[in-house]
Amino acid sequence: MVVERIITDIDEKIKVGVLPIETGREAEKKGELKLLTLMLGYTPIISHNSDGKPFIEGYNISISHTKGYVAIIISRFFEVGVDIEYPADRVLRIASRFLRDDEPFNDIDSCLTAWCAKEAVYKLFSSDHLGFHDMKVDVFARKVKVLKHGLIVKFVRKKSTNFLLTYCWR
Repeated sequence: MVVERIITDIDEKIKVGVLPIETGREAEKKGELKLLTLMLGYTPIISHNSDGKPFIEGYNISISHTKGYVAIIISRFFEVGVDIEYPADRVLRIASRFLRDDEPFNDIDSCLTAWCAKEAVYKLFSSDHLGFHDMKVDVFARKVKVLKHGLIVKFVRKKSTNFLLTYCWR
């Protein structure tokens, strides 16, 4: 397996990695460890808090999986969130579950971007247990308004033929 992409942002204070993996829960766990080892230069111990959020000593971390890929964002300095999804029209069928009435997206790309952005922000604010309707996405400006706090979180969107990746930090 070869790393498809490792991105370093904000003066090397944030690292984002994407790795192709086999399908299945065991493959996801192995992929997480392999990607983290590539990103950090050592094999870390991954633990989880009471909400199930992963953590590594000394780092803030967020992990996401989709068909055949694992994505991870890590930082010593910022809280982070990531989501990765494969593009499919199923997102249109479930759009009413995660879109607000004032988010009138109706194409796959916009809906998938909104879904991924909300997932990444949800992970960023994991202890707040936000609902999808507690966030309003502007897919064109690449920002999410967290209505509960009145905060605006910018997100980064990366697209390939096999996945859509969003990530954010604060």
